[in-house]
Amino acid sequence: MQPIHVREWPKSKAEAYQYQESVAQQVKLLPISPEPRLIVAVETAYGAGGETLYCCAAVMSFPDLEEIECVFSHGPAGWSYEPGLLYFREGPVIAQALSKVVATPDLLMVHGHGIAHPLRCGLASSLGVVFDMPAIGCCRKSLAGHHREVAPTKGSAQPIMLNSDEVGMAYRSKDKVKPIFISPGHLCDLPGAVDLTKRCLRGFRQPEPLRLAHLLTHKYKRRSERKSQATPSEVI
Repeated sequence: MQPIHVREWPKSKAEAYQYQESVAQQVKLLPISPEPRLIVAVETAYGAGGETLYCCAAVMSFPDLEEIECVFSHGPAGWSYEPGLLYFREGPVIAQALSKVVATPDLLMVHGHGIAHPLRCGLASSLGVVFDMPAIGCCRKSLAGHHREVAPTKGSAQPIMLNSDEVGMAYRSKDKVKPIFISPGHLCDLPGAVDLTKRCLRGFRQPEPLRLAHLLTHKYKRRSERKSQATPSEVI
């Protein structure tokens, strides 16, 4: 996988907002066709002090959800955290991991938001446009918009509304567990994003591709930090 639409990196917060507003205009919401055969999910973890970022890109087959390929990357975290500008903090390391993927995924699943974002351009939208591929955002916390309370039973859902537009879905993936927040990122519509996410659930809160990426990212982080802390004699 290689980035298709590469832009000049912004140098200030004001330029970052302009960057996202421009990318948002390129986001296309449409049904996914044909159905994906391979899904790549990305997840990140911060090292001690939050200065180093670790990432796993996990490829799974669909709909059987068998592990196909997993690659890793790490590097310095980008900008300091600003709500709505996560792409500029995590995007470079995620793109580095995706660029190592040998398979040809049909869909990108991101632990982040798509159009359920103040500028309608969250991490999933930005990466979807950059890699020119269908992308879905699935997150554990809401960032923008509002929704009615989701009933506590599995399968309950409420639309996420932003300025009277339906931009995502709050979905209860397990009984009495906090909902997940699903939104289309790029080359995908909301019904398709919700349907595919639901079909990737295997009894856990998060869809299986993101759950696998999460587990492997944290394992990679622990292994890398132990190695960096080891003395020369321990490494030998």
